[in-house]
Amino acid sequence: MTTPMPLPSAVQVVTCDNPSPMTLEGTHTYLLGDPAADSVIVVDPGPEGHPEHVRSIMDVAAGRAVAQILVTHRHRDHLGAAKLLSSVTGAEVRGTDPDVCLPGGEGTVLPLSDREQITGSGTTLTVLHTPGHTSDSVCFWLPEAQAMLTGDTLLGRGTTMLDFPDGTLTDYLNSLEMLADYDGAMLLPAHGPAHQRLGPVVESYLDHRQGRLDQARTLLEEHGELTAEQLGELMYRERTGLNPSIITRIAAAQLDHLNRHG
Repeated sequence: MTTPMPLPSAVQVVTCDNPSPMTLEGTHTYLLGDPAADSVIVVDPGPEGHPEHVRSIMDVAAGRAVAQILVTHRHRDHLGAAKLLSSVTGAEVRGTDPDVCLPGGEGTVLPLSDREQITGSGTTLTVLHTPGHTSDSVCFWLPEAQAMLTGDTLLGRGTTMLDFPDGTLTDYLNSLEMLADYDGAMLLPAHGPAHQRLGPVVESYLDHRQGRLDQARTLLEEHGELTAEQLGELMYRERTGLNPSIITRIAAAQLDHLNRHG
């Protein structure tokens, strides 16, 4: 059994009991804040329909107020519990997509913006817009802890699905290149185990995507024009465990990227 990696003192994690092939062991909710602070910032409160997870978040908060609720992207396994947690704590909910934002009380709430700095609960984090998995995906950089919360942009195990056409491979590769600048940061994903260094994970993701693009180019040279469904069958037919519709979306994202680049 693998021993969990020690986290920075300003980071606590609660894992929801929603395991699946897509969520791995479950969705990780992070509580950020100096241990001496009287409040925490919650990132990715988890899916709807798991009130016990919201109770666990409050137990780990241990009487500290929830100052803000942040989401890395709009997918339900990250956002679903936001409304319940907001109603319990009075905290506002913020994401890049205005549709996920909820005011904690009266008035309006602004969506997250790229490179925005959020200071509170005795810590500081920077919002990094990292589209690709979805168009609204962000990562959160914690400079004091030298840690990166990556949502679904980077996972602790395996590779990330792109929600094409909302998320594009072109955007995703650009996001990976940007994250490569944080080579020595600790990787704190929304699913799967933490990694001491983010850089090697980014490198493996880039190698994997480039390998698949090279394979797609070769098949297109051999067969001529192909639909996404045809390309997917040629590329992934040995992967019988994948849903055919998912295979087609993966191939469509690759075709879209290759078309953008001639």
